[in-house]
Amino acid sequence: MRIINIISNELITKQMKLENELERVLNSNNIETEDRVQLCLKTINELTEVHNNITTFKSYIDKEVKKEN
Repeated sequence: MRIINIISNELITKQMKLENELERVLNSNNIETEDRVQLCLKTINELTEVHNNITTFKSYIDKEVKKEN
């Protein structure tokens, strides 16, 4: 199923982008401390959401595969 691969890849790509953004903000010396904290928290929340989406999607796919067998 091609659509499953597309969705999985999109979620993984989004996760990688967010992880990269978090690393960039953490290592940035050009951002004020409070702004950096807020950006990090926002990115962490987005990462958590994506991680939950990945987990939910994998669980759904596993259930569907079991139904087919």
